[in-house]
Parts: sequence; C-alpha cells; structure tokens
Amino acid sequence: MELIRYRDNCRITRDNGTRDEWDNPVNPTLIYEGECLYEEGGTGYSRSIITRSPTLFIPGNHSDITINDAVTVDTEAGRQINGIVEIVRDINMDWRAGVECTRIELKQAHGD
Repeated sequence: MELIRYRDNCRITRDNGTRDEWDNPVNPTLIYEGECLYEEGGTGYSRSIITRSPTLFIPGNHSDITINDAVTVDTEAGRQINGIVEIVRDINMDWRAGVECTRIELKQAHGD
C-alpha cells in the first residue's frame, strides 16, 4: 500500500549569484528534480487578507532544500506552478516501515 502517491514532477533550484546583463539569475543550482505531490492547501482569512498554504511532498529526507529555494511543479493535469520554499520539514514515519518524505510549504505560489 502506498501512503503518498507522487503524481507530479518538480524541480527545486537555488540562485547561485550569477546574473545576466538585465540582472536576471543565470544557471541556478539544481537541488532536486523528480517526483512529488503538490497540494493546493486551504485558505485562511485575516481581516481582508486571504492566504493559501500550498504544500509539496517529495520522497525521502532532503536536508539540502532550504528556505527561499525556487520551486517549479508540473502537475499531472499539465499545469505549471511556481513558488518559493517557506518552510521545510522532514517527516519520518517509523511506525509505517520507515517511510520518509520531505514536506515543503510554499509562499508566492502561482500557476500559469
């Protein structure tokens, strides 16, 4: 039985400080590329501000992913979601035969 079905693909990169003549990042460092599960998350309200907490799960524990890394998700339906890592948590479920995954909350997530 599969606890999490990784049905999307994602790419996580980090700015390496290299810029082109228009100050755009060039050749970011690839941190992770592979299967993942993207979930849109719920909506929270604070006065007139609406917030979302999109979440990304990737198999295994990836301690090399940090806050402010860039994320691009290609969903199984063909949508592309771009965001920035806000919170990273390693999940280790010893009670479930050693299942490990990394949970990433995104800020600034938007789709094309």
